[in-house]
Amino acid sequence: MSGICYPKMKKAQIVTPAVDEAFKAFLTDTIYLALPLMLVDDTLLPLAPIRPRDLDSSFQSSLNQLDDILNTRIPLYLFLRRNNSVTAITYVPYLSKEPHRAFFLENRHDLVRQLGEEHLSSSLICKEIGEITDARSWAERDEHEQSCTEMEGTLNGGIKDMGHKQNKCRLCDRRMKNPIDDNAVDALKKLYSSGATVQISVDITINTLKLNFFTLLPPEDVTARLPTERPSFTFYRHPSTNILYFIFCSPDSASVQERMKHTMAIPGLVNVHAEDNGVHVDQKIEIHDPADLVFEAKDDRIGKFRSLYLRNATEGTESTYSAMEADKSFFDAVE
Repeated sequence: MSGICYPKMKKAQIVTPAVDEAFKAFLTDTIYLALPLMLVDDTLLPLAPIRPRDLDSSFQSSLNQLDDILNTRIPLYLFLRRNNSVTAITYVPYLSKEPHRAFFLENRHDLVRQLGEEHLSSSLICKEIGEITDARSWAERDEHEQSCTEMEGTLNGGIKDMGHKQNKCRLCDRRMKNPIDDNAVDALKKLYSSGATVQISVDITINTLKLNFFTLLPPEDVTARLPTERPSFTFYRHPSTNILYFIFCSPDSASVQERMKHTMAIPGLVNVHAEDNGVHVDQKIEIHDPADLVFEAKDDRIGKFRSLYLRNATEGTESTYSAMEADKSFFDAVE
């Protein structure tokens, strides 16, 4: 913004002994997932390296652990281990202070050179948390790299400098996701069982997804477990077809606020929380009366759709809705 003068930051020492030691330890112990470096009093210092909680977890599950260290206002460097190689990430969020962003951008090449380009496969810039923590962002970059006809820029040592590339997928579902209780996450992980039924609702006082129950049911008993006065989300593994249904029951008697908050929670629950835990929905159903529940296998979604996320089709990796293009234009204009 014109007219604002930021104080000039002191020139920081890029690779301090602490950074050098932490980076060497990170390279040596291949169990580590990531090593963050943060600016503290004009000096770059390492934070504790991050280990995957489960060595057999998916890449997305491992990426979820980075949510705890990433802030929309604090830039940092992050070394991320992926596919037996290490990527140097310069994270400069839009809301961080201009002099801090400038420091990380101006010194990212020096950091790589001083630590040793031979240890790294690529270097890139990220401006949103989802560009780091969502596996779809990495899939997009892989696809771009495979289809690109022109060589990316390289540093002297041959490390690929990918710079910043905005996602085609805007990751609206991840940015808009509701918090979810641990017991609800644990229940989602049990949906592999025949007849497994997980029901979740939004506590609209705190906008958090909470578990109503987990149980095993025959198909004919599911209807009776759908609330008739408040919205609910029910995941059901059909014992005959093994199809996993997602049932959004939004009774007309529920308040407008309840219906809206549940509608807005759908993409985050289905596309993020469920997928992050290995749960892929095969068929979506939206009904407004439990008596309307019918289990069918169709190409199209089942039911009479009012939900803007369930009514329309999908594009790329996220649900679409009537105002999405306008929203996309707004977010794309943010620098």
